[in-house]
Amino acid sequence: MGILKSLIYGEAPGEVEQNFSDYTETFGKKPALITCDMNFINLLPSPIYNCCVKVQMDVFADPEKPTLISESEASHLANIRSILSEHIGGRFVGQGIIGATSTAFLLFYIPERQSRICKKMLTETFTGSFRHVETDIVYDPEGLQYKKYLYPNALQKKKISNMKMLRSLKGYGDDGTQPRPVKFNLVFQNKKMALSCYSESMEKGFVYRDLVEEEPPEGAVLPRHRLVIEKTIPFDINLLMLVDDYLLKLAEKYSGEYRSLETDVIEIK
Repeated sequence: MGILKSLIYGEAPGEVEQNFSDYTETFGKKPALITCDMNFINLLPSPIYNCCVKVQMDVFADPEKPTLISESEASHLANIRSILSEHIGGRFVGQGIIGATSTAFLLFYIPERQSRICKKMLTETFTGSFRHVETDIVYDPEGLQYKKYLYPNALQKKKISNMKMLRSLKGYGDDGTQPRPVKFNLVFQNKKMALSCYSESMEKGFVYRDLVEEEPPEGAVLPRHRLVIEKTIPFDINLLMLVDDYLLKLAEKYSGEYRSLETDVIEIK
């Protein structure tokens, strides 16, 4: 983990280990960088971390950097987060940096019994700050604020997974630019749905590779059927976003699930 990520992520107490992932979103036609603790979803609804603390502040944006802010600005943000973590406890669940508005926000979840003390501490901490800061504390055992501002949707989850896979490919000297066979796994309740999905995917140039019967999921009786289709494309994140969006909608149309993709390292000669 790099210095910048260490500054951003750190550690916080919690029953489930934190697992941070970054992804980009677009607000006002400009990028935003979201950092989310993907494991917090497993604690919801939470009888312990049932209050959300949101701190939003001005930042000096630098759209030329992948982080949207300089390292010094990231350090300043991390210092604030560290101070808040020390004084209000709870669990840090993520942050967002919004380039369009030059703002950043931090989200924590704390026990309700700490909310009054936390509110007083926030007032004392930011009174007289030379930057504009807004704070809010809401009762939120369902994690609605976390889901609204941080937790990625299905397409964003695919992008996170693809970015991790691309980093792995680059570790073997493959930058993803060369076209290669990419296999896509989609799961359906029956063969008819799977084959109907494949028939429609042919219009977009997908090729059939396999249809595998899988064990029934827990609580079910009938087996599931995993369709494997393939397309030769570069492992390009933006292109894969379009492919993933198409397959997510196609799988849903046939009451299925677009589960995953896989590819191999291409050796550059």
